Amino acid sequence: MRKKVAIVTATRAEYGLLSNLIKAVNAHPKFDCQLLVTGAHLVSEQGLTVEHIRASGVEIAAEVPIFSKTTTTDNENVVLSDAIAEATSGFARTFARFNPDCVVVLGDRYELLGICSAALLAHIPIVHIHGGEVTEGAMDEAIRHAVTKMAHLHFVAAEPYRQRVIQMGEQPQCVFNVGAPGLDVIKTTDLLSKKELSDFLEMRLTSPLFLVTYHPVSWGETAGITALHNLFKAIEQFPEATVVWTAANTDATGAELNQHVKQWVSTTQMNAIFVSSLGSQRYLSLMKVCDVVLGNSSSGIIEAPAMGVATVNIGERQTGRLRAPSVIDCGEQQQDITQALEQSLAPEFKTLTAQKVSCYGQGNSAKEMVEQLEKALLSERACLGVKSFYDLPLNINESIDEKGDTI
Repeated sequence: MRKKVAIVTATRAEYGLLSNLIKAVNAHPKFDCQLLVTGAHLVSEQGLTVEHIRASGVEIAAEVPIFSKTTTTDNENVVLSDAIAEATSGFARTFARFNPDCVVVLGDRYELLGICSAALLAHIPIVHIHGGEVTEGAMDEAIRHAVTKMAHLHFVAAEPYRQRVIQMGEQPQCVFNVGAPGLDVIKTTDLLSKKELSDFLEMRLTSPLFLVTYHPVSWGETAGITALHNLFKAIEQFPEATVVWTAANTDATGAELNQHVKQWVSTTQMNAIFVSSLGSQRYLSLMKVCDVVLGNSSSGIIEAPAMGVATVNIGERQTGRLRAPSVIDCGEQQQDITQALEQSLAPEFKTLTAQKVSCYGQGNSAKEMVEQLEKALLSERACLGVKSFYDLPLNINESIDEKGDTI
C-alpha cells in the first residue's frame, strides 16, 4: 500500500528549501505526496506565492488559510495568535480529510505550533527538518524546540544539532544529520544570468551589489525600527551600490518593517528596489552575483557561504547558529554595520569567501531524507510509534550543585 506523505509549506523561502524533497517524494513509487499550502503563501502582501507553486506544475492537495480577513485588531501579537488558532482548526480538518501517514514540517515558524498540535492530537507522526538549532534572537528558538518534542523523526543540518536533539530526549536512532536542504537547492537550480536578473528587476545591477533582508527580532536586546534606520544610513555610505531588498517575514512588526523599507527605497537617491518575493531561483541567482548578503536572514548563514558570498549578519536574530568564516557578525549601530560592509568588500575577504566553506553538509539531504522516510514508513520502524524519552548517561545530582551551577 502506498504511504501518504503530507508536506506543509507556509513561506516562499520554506518552499524553496522543500522543493527537492517534494520532487523526490512525488517520484517515489510507494509514496503519495500531499502538498499542503498555508500561511504567507496565501497573503497578497507577501506576494501571493501560491501562484508560483501552481505555475511550477506541482500538485497542491489543499490550501489552508490561517489569516482571517475579518480581523479587527492592529495588535500583531493577537493577529499571530489568531493565526495559530486558525492553523490548529484548519489543519485538524485537513488531516481528517487526507489522513496522511506522516506530516513533514520545516523550521520554526509560529504557525507550526498550530499545525503540529493538530497532527499530534490526530496521532499523525511528525517529521521535523532543521531541529536542534539555536537562534537566541528570535522566539523561533522556543517554537523549534517545542516542535522537536512533538516530532517522531528528525532531520538536522549538522552534527552539533543532532547531539542537541538527542540531548532533548529524542531517540538517537530517530535523529539523522542530513545537512541543510538549502544546499540541495543550490546544486540543482539553474541559475539566471546577471542580464536576466537585470531585465526582470528593470534595473542595473552594478557593483557593489547588496542583497538585503531584515526580519523582526522577537527576543533579546534590539533597537527595532531604529536598527533598521541605522541600516539605511550604513548602506548610504556606499552611494555607488545597488540594493535589492526582499520583504521581511510575517512575524510581528514584519509589515511595519516592510513599510519603512518601501519608504526608504522610494526616497533614496541610490539604485535600490524592494521586492516582496523573488522566488528561489531568482533569489539564489542574485545571491550568486551579489557582493554581500546583508541583514539577519538564515540564508546568509547557511546558503551564502556555500555560494562563496560574504555575509554581514546584523544583531542577535541568528545568535547561536554555526558560522562559516565568511560570515561577519556586527551590532545594530550604523558604524558597526558600515565597518562590517567595508570588511566584506575588501579583496582579502573576497579571497576567503571564495573558498566556499560550509557547516551544513554537501547538498544531498533530499535523497537521505527519502531513504529514511522509506525505512520509517515501509518497515514500520519504531520511530513512528509511541515515543519514549531518551535519558543521557548523566547523574545530574553529581554534576550540578544546589544553586544550579555546573561542578
